Amino acid sequence: MIALVIAPGLNPGLEALNKHYPTPLLPLVDRPFIQHAVEFLIGQGVTRFEFILSHLPEKIEALLGDGSRWGTTFRYHLAQDPLSPYEPLKTLKFDNPDEILLLAHADRLPQINLKKAVENFQSGEGMPTFWANPSESESPNEWDWTGWALIPETYIKNIPENTDEGHLKTHFLSQAKETASWVTVAQQLSFQTYEAILMSHRVLLKKEFTGLFLKGAEAEDGIWISRNVSLHPTTKIESPVYIDEDCRIGSGVQLGPNCVIGKECVLDSGSIVENAVIFSNTYVGDGLELKDVIVDKNRLINTRFGTAVSIPENFILGGVSASTLGRRLRTVISQIAACALLLLVWPLLLGVPLVLKLFRRGPAIFKKKVVRLPTQADDAFWRTFNFLSFLPHSRSSLQRREPSKNEKLHHLIFQFLPALVCIAKGNLHFVGVHPRSKEEIEALSPDWKDLYLKSKPGIITEAYVNYGEIPTEDELYTAEVFYSSIGGLGHDFKLFASYIRGVFSRKR
Repeated sequence: MIALVIAPGLNPGLEALNKHYPTPLLPLVDRPFIQHAVEFLIGQGVTRFEFILSHLPEKIEALLGDGSRWGTTFRYHLAQDPLSPYEPLKTLKFDNPDEILLLAHADRLPQINLKKAVENFQSGEGMPTFWANPSESESPNEWDWTGWALIPETYIKNIPENTDEGHLKTHFLSQAKETASWVTVAQQLSFQTYEAILMSHRVLLKKEFTGLFLKGAEAEDGIWISRNVSLHPTTKIESPVYIDEDCRIGSGVQLGPNCVIGKECVLDSGSIVENAVIFSNTYVGDGLELKDVIVDKNRLINTRFGTAVSIPENFILGGVSASTLGRRLRTVISQIAACALLLLVWPLLLGVPLVLKLFRRGPAIFKKKVVRLPTQADDAFWRTFNFLSFLPHSRSSLQRREPSKNEKLHHLIFQFLPALVCIAKGNLHFVGVHPRSKEEIEALSPDWKDLYLKSKPGIITEAYVNYGEIPTEDELYTAEVFYSSIGGLGHDFKLFASYIRGVFSRKR
């Protein structure tokens, strides 16, 4: 049996989450929703999956892989429009013309008996089969279709262009006419709205959906506590509650009923979490009350009103990073070193702009608003600082020129020296990626942008050491991806040493 999984990843109304997660990757208790769906279908006899992706497809493909993990086959196809993702279905090839096809939408998972439906399908008693939520209407046109159906291949070969889900149902009904079999489902998990996401978590925690299982053993009935969880003795828990791995729960915290805490979360003293889902790597501040909400680091979503807000104060809500202490230590060391250098070169730092003012038109010092790194992907949390230079910042990275004999010395005097002020303030590092403005960051490709925002800015860059002052776009991309992936204290020392050797070397 082949499953045609429609997973465009973009749902109207879920913009606050879809910016960073395609809908199928949103967590349902202990794993992404689409993983629950895949494992549910494999358990019911599906041997091959064809995924139709659109928004952030690389993230879904990275999670699922080629299917060998589950002993099956996964193939991926791209749809241009996430709201009309059915066009790629018409290009699929099937070896067996009588192959049974299961159409499934990856933001819903109805409680179906697939094996029984397949038996009816093969006997011709219920071909095709559509699953619907309970309805009082007698007309199939008015039934709440779950988006799941068993259909023959001919149904997908003549799907009209630019078809959305509503028109797809109409198309299928016109094909089936009176032969369709409609089966109502007792339960359905849905990630179509914020409220539905919370409801789906409650259904799974209360064990009302058969065929899905949660990892980890129950400490008590309806209470799952995973490994390496630090739970204060004064914590009050009311089932059902799921706490994932590596969490720290402070004193006086009240959990439940109906709450899920993702991996590596920290809940500070006195916080209350009820009927809520907290995504992984989230910090919940002291005494904070969270009810009927979804929380993803600084992003708070009220499911009752369908609103989302970003909290800029990290002591209220924020992200948890294991490398924060090491990063702060490196920043402090850089600040101390920059202050020491400023004490040595301050006459030069004052003299250069005076000379430039006498012999060059325009300002002696140039300022550029650049984003502090590392930072979150949400631009609401981007903070900027003035990046100082004795040269204009507006030169294009594509303007190639022959390097001068004294290029490195030129860079040291006109760019490195004024940047020491930024380093001393803790905004910049000696070695890192090139500082960019908000507009320049937004212009980067998604993968490049994601790596860049997790890096640290520096006046000495991988691209400068290897390719000179003005590298090409490809050289800059290669250098920054390489540095963001493997950069560390040892590598920083190597780049700094190469820079100093270049300054004092006579070789062009």
